[in-house]
Amino acid sequence: MKPGEFRPSFAVEGTPGDPDVVFAHANGFCKEVWRPVVSELSHLHPHLRWLSVDLLGHGENTETDGPFTIDAIARDVASKLEGCSPTVGVGHSSGGAAIARVEALRPATFRNLVLIEPIIYPPPYRMADVAIADAAQRRREVFTDRQAAYDRFLDSPLRDWRPDALAAYVDFGFEDSPDGWKIKCLPRIEAEVFRQGLNHDTWDRLDQISIPVTVVCGEHSDTHQEPHLTTFVERFRDAELIVVPDVGHFVPMERPDVIASIIQRILGDPSSR
Repeated sequence: MKPGEFRPSFAVEGTPGDPDVVFAHANGFCKEVWRPVVSELSHLHPHLRWLSVDLLGHGENTETDGPFTIDAIARDVASKLEGCSPTVGVGHSSGGAAIARVEALRPATFRNLVLIEPIIYPPPYRMADVAIADAAQRRREVFTDRQAAYDRFLDSPLRDWRPDALAAYVDFGFEDSPDGWKIKCLPRIEAEVFRQGLNHDTWDRLDQISIPVTVVCGEHSDTHQEPHLTTFVERFRDAELIVVPDVGHFVPMERPDVIASIIQRILGDPSSR
């Protein structure tokens, strides 16, 4: 397989061999939304080995019975890493919470973490009856065709995504069905992940993570603001904060080049490996 090529599989995709980087996506999306980041990173790191996973109930990870807690999602991610020793674990939003929880529960799974707007908050831990969950529950499931779905997202908060990221979501987060272009992650599952988003004790485990952590947030984030942001970063033993200008919560989809550069800085010079 040449660098930058992709091999689809059941619930994971990537290159052969022990991965340098493992990616976990945000709630409601799919493993393929990382492709623009991988493409950018492959130019910087031509022999990149990588693995991208579908979270529980998303994409090709077709579990529909749950539970869809962050703990269950993290354990599912960990099960896909048996026998691996990745250099970097990269997670966005709920995927960031899952990646952090994997490292907290199984120390030394990774050697570095990049957590992009991870959904990790202090107690009280609880089920959250949040508006975003209600909105997810009502999400449109079927469009007449792929183009109709793409056009709809151009008139939504996803309009600021880089075109290749939006195309990856529309192409792989949906599938052809007798009714039309149908979303793979059922709205009830997305809603349940949102409701469970605050119902995990990962915050209390952050000081158990001894490896270097890079926390990445968007300048215009609606989920990671001060004073929470500073307090969160200080929970780790060894962490840095990078704020990406002019973007919000969807940093990897809007600026995959920036995320690739952050990962490459951690991986180092490929010629010396």
